[in-house]
Amino acid sequence: RMIEALELFKSVVNNRIFEGISIMLFLNKKDIFAEKIMYSDINAVEHFADYSGPPKDFDHGVMYFTKKFKDCLTEGEFNDSFIHVTCATDRNNMEFVLDSTRTIIMTDNLMRSGFLGSE
Repeated sequence: RMIEALELFKSVVNNRIFEGISIMLFLNKKDIFAEKIMYSDINAVEHFADYSGPPKDFDHGVMYFTKKFKDCLTEGEFNDSFIHVTCATDRNNMEFVLDSTRTIIMTDNLMRSGFLGSE
């Protein structure tokens, strides 16, 4: 599923329709990833054979896949504050993510309108 997610993300973020638009990445189901990484090696999948982090390490795994998504961009940079590792069933986590998202959207709109300076 991760391979398909990366391919879909790449096709969306590099579509000219979204040029100049802020993109937010939600890496959901961190609870399932935390479980699965305990018995599945990331680099055992041919597509992810370049993973060199320690096995069974949640944080390194998340950093690896975050970089994979960032690598999908052909132009520009992806602001780390636009990336959220989430668990939709964790109410506190989702409240934090939604608050952060709201702040990012408001700040982006204020910057675009000139109220917070130029980009």
